[in-house]
Amino acid sequence: MASLVGCKSAADAQNDYIKEDKVVAAYVTSWSDVMPDPALLTHVNYAFGGVNETFDGVSIANEPRFAQIVNIKKTKPELKVLLSIGGWGSGRFSEMAANDSLRNSFAKDCARIVNDYGIDGIDIDWEYPGSSAAGISSSENDKENFTLLMRDIRSAIGDDKLLTLASACTPEYIDFRAVMPYVDFVNLMTYDMGNAPLHHAALYQSENTPEMTCESSVKAHIAAGVPAGRLVLGLPFYGKGAVGEHGADYRNITVPEGGSIVFDSVAMVPYVADATGKMVLGFDNAESIAAKCRFVDENGLLGAMYWDYAGDNNEKELATTVYNAISGQEVLPHILVLNEGGGQHGPFTKVAMEWLRAQATQKGYRITELRNAGPITREYLKDYPLVIQLDFPPYTWPEEAQEAFTDYIDNGKGSWIGFHHATLLGEFDGYPMWDWFSDFMGGVRFQNYVAALADGTVCVEDSIHPVMKGVDPKFVLRDDEWYTYNVSPRQNVKVLASVDESTYTPDSEVKMGDHPVIWTNPEKKARNVYFQFGHSPKLFESENFTRLFSNAIDWAIE
Repeated sequence: MASLVGCKSAADAQNDYIKEDKVVAAYVTSWSDVMPDPALLTHVNYAFGGVNETFDGVSIANEPRFAQIVNIKKTKPELKVLLSIGGWGSGRFSEMAANDSLRNSFAKDCARIVNDYGIDGIDIDWEYPGSSAAGISSSENDKENFTLLMRDIRSAIGDDKLLTLASACTPEYIDFRAVMPYVDFVNLMTYDMGNAPLHHAALYQSENTPEMTCESSVKAHIAAGVPAGRLVLGLPFYGKGAVGEHGADYRNITVPEGGSIVFDSVAMVPYVADATGKMVLGFDNAESIAAKCRFVDENGLLGAMYWDYAGDNNEKELATTVYNAISGQEVLPHILVLNEGGGQHGPFTKVAMEWLRAQATQKGYRITELRNAGPITREYLKDYPLVIQLDFPPYTWPEEAQEAFTDYIDNGKGSWIGFHHATLLGEFDGYPMWDWFSDFMGGVRFQNYVAALADGTVCVEDSIHPVMKGVDPKFVLRDDEWYTYNVSPRQNVKVLASVDESTYTPDSEVKMGDHPVIWTNPEKKARNVYFQFGHSPKLFESENFTRLFSNAIDWAIE
């Protein structure tokens, strides 16, 4: 990062500031034992230090942990480690900053810590100058004194060290035109901007957002005097519920019984809805994080930071998404998985999603789950080279979603893998037949199914097709429903495998004679393959089934 010389005017500093590298910063807390992966970061902000009890120095929470975090620099010398001083409810700032002697002593102690620990700078997180909302003292002079504090810290630590600050989503607490000559960049806390049933970290305004969004916060800070190239957008690795309710780290977010995950395609963030469709938790996932990172790039921002590293899942899904998007690394293929998330196919879906996440980590792709077709538009599908219809019927789709998906398949804008439920074609639950989808599936209409469930022997008909690579010529799949149709799709599709109905165990009277169970429609520009089975979690005990699934993904996104 380029440093700013303290004696320059704000205008001069803004004009000659040179942005060398993008920032990917994580807040790492003193109370966690999770170690950050330095390969996914450019900066670490250790949270927190505080103003000491005598108002003239810095206290550090859990110093052994702080030293452990600083030690990461040995594995990645270019990693920048800063001590973040403050946080919600951290006081004594107002008293310290108002007194010339105390402020000077505090600044010198910042310099001592920088030198003694060999860190790269200081991040000030005073929440918020002039406000006692966090239960701390404040003064009407805090805004002016904050500027003096940043000036004195810059003077004490020198121009070769980083000095940053965390700002609320609104710039009202800080005189940014006066402060910017002393700081390298501003971390925007673009989260906690609302409570369910409103989003807390929406990218754009929608009917589900409060007054502030990421976009409006950025615009407000630019208007207040912060150049876009010195703004770092904040991302939450946690969800936020209603007022008075606890949120949840991303790793722990669950869906209530009968609920679903809904993606607000206007605000560009997801939320957890209860059985009535009401938002109960707003959060970010890989899809919304990627959208925000695109916003960073499109608007010339310096980078992204997040609170906090330990909120991510074990696969480091969000951290990886941020780093790849901001640093310009190769973007991992993004797969959209449609599933209902429960019901009679719930056990299959649960095991399937566990398997997919493991595959994603192993092979290097990203997954987004979608439990209703409402968000699907042409624009939405642009991010996905592959759609997996894992446990999702060809009805309940809004007209816009149907049109977008039709365009996606007919014009080869991506690939598709479908299972089982995708050929539940007919008039169901008050919805009409989707004729295009029936044609896509070979002109079939659902007729019946083996309700008692049966094992069946699948016979490969096209061993050369990439989806069938390494699959046994015959193999048994257990406990499936084996749909039947009014006609065989064979005349309109390329059949890759069929089931031998004489092998059903137990036997069943529900049969259709010629019974394809794996096929592809070569008339469509999109690569596509349909697997009729997909009812039982026991499928994942079959090496042939998992090989088919893995082959299909590889073929679809190659």
